[in-house]
Amino acid sequence: MDPRVQMGDMLNGIGQHLADILDQHPDGSYMYAEVTEGSCEAGIFHDEGEQVVYYRPSGELFDALFDLWKFAEADKKWTVLHYEVKDGAFKVRFLYPDQLDPEEFSYERRERALHERYGDKPVIYPKPDGNFRELTLDDFPDDDENSAT
Repeated sequence: MDPRVQMGDMLNGIGQHLADILDQHPDGSYMYAEVTEGSCEAGIFHDEGEQVVYYRPSGELFDALFDLWKFAEADKKWTVLHYEVKDGAFKVRFLYPDQLDPEEFSYERRERALHERYGDKPVIYPKPDGNFRELTLDDFPDDDENSAT
């Protein structure tokens, strides 16, 4: 199979994962993903008029992103994937390691990409689930207890 066709099929499959996660046609959705050897992070965002809503990626989406990343030739490994669905079609843009500021964190790049796409529109993140717990200073041992004497 032609590698371009295979890559197109993989990207189309990612769009299907977005539809499954959103539980609707992914039109108006945007995904920011960063993949490197052994790590993957992604955020899915859907424009809902007055606000943008964040959706948590699925394990299947992470698998598809890793497969796409592994599919790239060694000298063409991307780090960032911008994936947008608009007017029923997907559009992708890849960024490569040499295009990224090594001093910048991934969340800074993602926030900048969201601002470029949505301006000052608020982004709504879900409330933490029942397993979420905010840490306090009491959760950390005193330095005196850990110091060597």
